[in-house]
Amino acid sequence: MKSEGTCLLVDNSNTRTKFALSGTSGAEIRVLATADISEDNVQQLLEGWAFERVCLCSVVPFAADALRRIFAAFPVMNLTHVHATDIDFSLYPGLATLGADRIANVLAACQYAPLPLVAVDLGTASTLDVLCQSQGRASFIGGMIAPGMASVASSMHAHTAQLPDLGNLFHGPVIGRNTREAMAAAVRVGYPGMIDSLLDAIEKELGEEIHVILTGGDASSVAAALRRKCIIVPHLTLQGIALAAGVTF
Repeated sequence: MKSEGTCLLVDNSNTRTKFALSGTSGAEIRVLATADISEDNVQQLLEGWAFERVCLCSVVPFAADALRRIFAAFPVMNLTHVHATDIDFSLYPGLATLGADRIANVLAACQYAPLPLVAVDLGTASTLDVLCQSQGRASFIGGMIAPGMASVASSMHAHTAQLPDLGNLFHGPVIGRNTREAMAAAVRVGYPGMIDSLLDAIEKELGEEIHVILTGGDASSVAAALRRKCIIVPHLTLQGIALAAGVTF
C-alpha cells in the first residue's frame, strides 16, 4: 500500500466514508458505508491503491478509532484546526467541539469565493459555517447546524405511530394526494426554504452580502430551489482535507 509522496484522504462522516488519493484530481473516490467499516472491508475497498500516509477527517469517534487501527502501519494525521493555518480561529470560542468536517469545508471554500462566505454542507446534518475578513485574514466566526434533509424525513417516521418511511420519494406534486406524497412535498419544498432563511439571517447579522458554497449529497437538489445564487463543489470536504495535509487533490 505504500507509495512515496502519496496521501490517502479520508472523509469519515456519519453515513458514508469517502477515500481518495492525493494528486489524482478526484479521478476516483471510493465509498464505504460508515457502519460497514472493518479491516477486511477497508482493505478490499482500497485494493490496488498505494500511499505512504493518511489524513483522516472524522466526525464519528468509533469509526475514527477503527480507521486508526486499520492504518496503524502508516503515519495518520487527524485533522484539527491547527492544520488549517490559512484561517484564524481565535474569534470562535467553541473549538473543542468544532467538527473536523467543518474545518475542512471552510478551508476549501476560500478557494472559490471572496469573503464573507458561508460553506453549507447538506448531509446527514447540515452545517453552515461563516468566514469573514478580520485583520487581513480569513476568520472563522461560527455558524449553524440543522438536521439534514433525509434526517428530517426519517424523523417523522421514527417519532410517529403511522407516518411511513419516505425512502427515496422526494418528487411529486406540491399538494400531496396521499400521506407519503404530502410528507415528501413538505420536505422537498420546505427544506430549501429553511436554508434560504438561515442564509438570510446570517447575511442580516453580518450586515453585508455573503457568498455561498454548497456541498453534500443534497447540494444539487437544494441549490435548484434556493432564491440566491451559489457555487456547488461536490467534494469540498476532501479538497479541504488535501489542503490541510499539504497535498493536491
